[in-house]
Amino acid sequence: MLRRSIRVALLIALFSSLSHGQVGKDSLYFSDQNFSERYLFDSFDKQLNTFNFNTAFRDHFNADRFFFGIKENFSSTVISSDTKNIKDEQYLWAIGQYNLSDLFKPGILINNNIYSDDRDIAINKASQLTSSFYMKFSPFAKFEITPFAGFSQNEQIGEKDKGVIYGSEASIDRYNLSDFELSSLMKYQNEDISPRKNTFRLINIDLNSSFEQGFNNIISANYSLQRKDFYFTADPQTSLEYNIDNNIQSRTESSYLIQDRIKYAPPSSPFVFDLQGRIAWRGIDRNTRYISSEEVANSNYDTHIEESRLEFVSAADYNLDNVNLSLRFSFSERDEKHTPIRYSSLSSFLYSERLTLEEEKDNTSQLANLSLQSRFILSRSDRLTISLFQRKLKYDTPSDQNFDDRDELLSIGRILYEKDFSSFFKAFINFEGNLNKTVYIFAERSANNNVKRILKFSTGGLFTAGNFSTSNSAEVSANYTVFDYEDLNPNYRSYSFRQLVIRDSSRYQLNNRIRLLVTGYTKLSEQGDFKWSDFSSNPVRYLSEQYAEPKIFYDYSSASFGLGIRYFSLTTFNVQNGTEKTKVSDYRSIGPLSEISFVAGERIVLKFYGWYEFIKTENNTSRETVNVSFKLSYKF
Repeated sequence: MLRRSIRVALLIALFSSLSHGQVGKDSLYFSDQNFSERYLFDSFDKQLNTFNFNTAFRDHFNADRFFFGIKENFSSTVISSDTKNIKDEQYLWAIGQYNLSDLFKPGILINNNIYSDDRDIAINKASQLTSSFYMKFSPFAKFEITPFAGFSQNEQIGEKDKGVIYGSEASIDRYNLSDFELSSLMKYQNEDISPRKNTFRLINIDLNSSFEQGFNNIISANYSLQRKDFYFTADPQTSLEYNIDNNIQSRTESSYLIQDRIKYAPPSSPFVFDLQGRIAWRGIDRNTRYISSEEVANSNYDTHIEESRLEFVSAADYNLDNVNLSLRFSFSERDEKHTPIRYSSLSSFLYSERLTLEEEKDNTSQLANLSLQSRFILSRSDRLTISLFQRKLKYDTPSDQNFDDRDELLSIGRILYEKDFSSFFKAFINFEGNLNKTVYIFAERSANNNVKRILKFSTGGLFTAGNFSTSNSAEVSANYTVFDYEDLNPNYRSYSFRQLVIRDSSRYQLNNRIRLLVTGYTKLSEQGDFKWSDFSSNPVRYLSEQYAEPKIFYDYSSASFGLGIRYFSLTTFNVQNGTEKTKVSDYRSIGPLSEISFVAGERIVLKFYGWYEFIKTENNTSRETVNVSFKLSYKF
């Protein structure tokens, strides 16, 4: 009894001393679970003048009482045009831990982050290197607290800062408290790198209770506070007044969340019910360190943002062998307010001006969603799916200077019928309808009032016979967008967009090692002026797009080698008098391609896809380019 009282006291003390939505174990920096998976992933993509390289590596070593883990993510993007742009990002973590006992586990964590972009932007270079010593302390099962302290080195746009980093993090994993099961993650961190200071506070609590069989209730509470200081180039007057090259801006965000979720699945019943309610608040403060006393009227002023949200979600499912029904309803209400921060040197007149400008950004919204999905197994070979979705948005702005108030209504319906005619042939028919109506409340924006109607019909099938299989589909879609007041404003014209797409993918197995694969599509599109009253369209633009990719593969053991040809063309026309087509652009590309894949069990996956393009455009200009995609994944 005494031991249990001590545990409860420790938990209460921890909650009251440590000050984000639900987070997982990987939110804790010093958890060895972050390094538990072992893999290597590399990829390289080159298309036209853009090169992308990505690598991800994670591994660990565990011997007796010693644990070592490392993980790295690196990405590089190179864009080569008139000028070359290179952007690199690297995130490297390394941890070493020695288990003295189940009670004490000391260790060291090293983190190095680098960001570099050679473009002339506000922050184009930044780096951070931290080394932290920590001690994991587990006074009892399912509870762990980790105090830490170390050194941090940070660089932004040429400014180098050094200082200490210290704090503590803790976790409670499904601890039994009478009728409740408690799980929690907590973190307290300070980074003092004068003249900047970064802080982080987080606490997440989940209380799970099961009062009876099939009934489950989870109560969650979350709090987070994060402050980040950034350098930015100071304006000339501020630089002269304070003798600085770079100013400092602080962004502080605090958030609170309370949530309750109830799930009820009665035993031996096809019904499942799920209810969830959430209240959330968020505040964002932006503060500039150095404000010029002479140029305060022209400087970028600081702001405070407050946001509150109320959300409710409910769901009901009914599942039988031949019938599946799913009903979802959600409602959310959101309120956002913007306020400028007043400086002592700012006059009442200027502050009033800025207050009016910020108040124009204030808004409230109400969003409701209702969806129903049903699936019926009519027979062994017949299936029917019906889906309905309804959304209503009400968006209001309190300011008299903001005329963005509007109501939006979206309705979507879908019917899908699938039939297996035989073991050789399967087919489907699909019909979708979409109605989206947007109405602006005030006359200043009412010219944007419109109704979008989208209809889509598609059908297709899969045929398989022996060594041959083919999958084909055809889709016809039409988008009719009608503006309410196009007669009063010539800049808004109702239009139609119609499209026909035919797709094919066929495969033929010549023998155990050689197979043929042909994929391709034809896409024909037409855009025109539209008049809803007599449902007539006057075509003004026409597009013709074709793509084909025939390939032959040779399979050997776990490897596959493919060669083929890739063809793509896109031709656009302007249409005069509704029938006369005039070619505007013509793009054609053809060239050889190769594809290699290698799979060794569940450990190694290698994929290579590349093609050489001979490109011609409408003015008969020609050029050649190489496109490459390479991916390697290795699980240790």
